[in-house]
Amino acid sequence: MTASDNNANTGRKKGRLRRRLIYGGYLSVVTLVLLEIALRIYNPFHFRLKGDRILLPINQRETIVNRINPKLDPVIINTRNSLGFRGPEPPKDWGRALTVITIGGSTTECHFLSDSLTWPYLLGRRLAVSVPGCWLNNAGLDGQSTFGHILMLNDHVKQLRPSVVVFLTGVNDMETDRPSFHDKLYERGAFPDFKHWLFNNSEVLNLGLNLWRSMRARRFNNTTNSMMVLDSVRRLVLPALVVRARLEAQEPYLEGYRRRLSDLADTCLAWKIVPVFVTQPDLFGFGRDPVTGADLAAFPVESGVNGRLLWEMLERYNDVVRSLCAQRHLRMIDLARLMPKNSLYFYDMSHFTNQGAAEVAGLLAPTIDSIFSRVPGE
Repeated sequence: MTASDNNANTGRKKGRLRRRLIYGGYLSVVTLVLLEIALRIYNPFHFRLKGDRILLPINQRETIVNRINPKLDPVIINTRNSLGFRGPEPPKDWGRALTVITIGGSTTECHFLSDSLTWPYLLGRRLAVSVPGCWLNNAGLDGQSTFGHILMLNDHVKQLRPSVVVFLTGVNDMETDRPSFHDKLYERGAFPDFKHWLFNNSEVLNLGLNLWRSMRARRFNNTTNSMMVLDSVRRLVLPALVVRARLEAQEPYLEGYRRRLSDLADTCLAWKIVPVFVTQPDLFGFGRDPVTGADLAAFPVESGVNGRLLWEMLERYNDVVRSLCAQRHLRMIDLARLMPKNSLYFYDMSHFTNQGAAEVAGLLAPTIDSIFSRVPGE
């Protein structure tokens, strides 16, 4: 075979490769366009975020069949009102009503508890006894950190001007020194405008982004229908040096957490809303579980972390809430110290059972009730 023949064969191979690449690119573009059209016609994925906007489900009712966790009801009803929150419709005479909105992550939303069994609903019922006409809605979203709470407050809550906003924060901010993609997008200029526009307007990109978010949300047990089985045998004893190193590693994250809490407080106060901060409770930390006998300090909650270490890490973030509220004279409820460590009240390390939600409502009610007597204009 001559050199010219070799050159001709090489040219033909390059031509076939080029045609295949062009065809592959063309097929990918056509597939994406068709998928975009299909998702715009019907999107079975009910994600709550699109780009930098929280998309609240309006007037929706979801029936959840639970076959995983015996601590949860077998059938769970989750309903959203015209505001996209859980709870009753807003009062007609809003300006004269005492109104409360709760903001937090999955421990506030209580996605796997039926509407009438969540702690915000039960808190609202308790408050209505002493404050007739009191209205409370639940704006919690599964997996949200304080970055997302700022987005929720600015996009959906502050314009309503509720009397009080209750923030339950902590667990989703652990070891978070920068916002995730969806959290960061609330900052003007955080991403190039074109990328911002793409994620706000493409159903395909939004689908991929939210699937990625779902995987990220699994960190620190933010998927709330998992099952944790306690027993009195399993133990994980950690060397003191390991515990100290992990606790010291929290320090870089705490100042940012404090700034975000201050931002939430500043926004509320600027809009004449009373902010109330609640520390994050957890099943683990110390003592023995009254139900199972499990050692809540030594029980292994995840790889390389036992109950005591998890609790001491979380308490670093709770201490930020305590010190900030003391320094700025903000209202604070120390639920982390009030809530009993009892697996009757938790179905995993952080999330509440029906009984736990009732306990939380009972612990929060006296303080929230006393706040109403000092709400400006009331």
